[in-house]
Amino acid sequence: MHAERLSIRLSIFSARVITLALASSLLCLAQTPSKATLGKFVGTWKENESKRKLSPSNTLKFQRDAQGNLEERRGSDARPLIQSVRFDGKPYSVESSKNTIVWKQIDKNHFERTIFQNGKLLATRRIQISDDGKVLTEDTEALVDGKKVVVTMQFRRTTGEAQGLAAVWQAVSYHSTIPNQVTIEAMGDRLKVSTGQQPSVYTAALDGKPVPVTGPAIISGTMVALKLIDSQTIEVAGSREGVLTYKQTIAISADGKTLTATAVSLAPNDSREPSVTVFEKQ
Repeated sequence: MHAERLSIRLSIFSARVITLALASSLLCLAQTPSKATLGKFVGTWKENESKRKLSPSNTLKFQRDAQGNLEERRGSDARPLIQSVRFDGKPYSVESSKNTIVWKQIDKNHFERTIFQNGKLLATRRIQISDDGKVLTEDTEALVDGKKVVVTMQFRRTTGEAQGLAAVWQAVSYHSTIPNQVTIEAMGDRLKVSTGQQPSVYTAALDGKPVPVTGPAIISGTMVALKLIDSQTIEVAGSREGVLTYKQTIAISADGKTLTATAVSLAPNDSREPSVTVFEKQ
């Protein structure tokens, strides 16, 4: 009987050791990925625009404040940034930013916004609304590595006023004159991620700890955290001022040639249908 009890105790002890060892190995996988694992994600990746899928949560939002003045609601509804829209052609500061913007109304259906940093033009945004008020076309022009890039998006009015900007506009199409590009570099046990069209950069370990995202037009307080799910997949958690705004998975294909980014908005009233962007290794 004593021998039997001893055998049972040893079995339980062995099981606990195995469980702890497994948990430890998974923790190591999450915190210290191998160079080979990091290397799968490293490279320059160019978007295959034909495979882009827009989520219903991809929207433009213009609204009236209590005094009837027009505002734009930028970023996720989980932590939005409200910017006033003044059609006086004069520059004014953007909240928590070094940038200034200028809005102009050309006529009842045409609008232009320019954004500057320290007096330097960053981007020009031109908006046209169809005569029936149902469709909005947005052209955003900027210089990326000295080359002019124009991103054109079309939106349809879903709620709000029947005419003018004040409405929620849902994206229905996207096109860029130069494909979007992402560069990923290994920096020890961290990854440095840089984007081109809307320049941004961050460097993060795959440990789930938030780090700041920087860039000339990035909304203040924007953070991301990376976590390794498995040897082919990274989870990205986006936040602003400590509030989660989206989650994204970045998955590498088995042949290492394709990167698929699948993002879901975490805003309470947004659709959970994901947006999908597919990149090919250059």
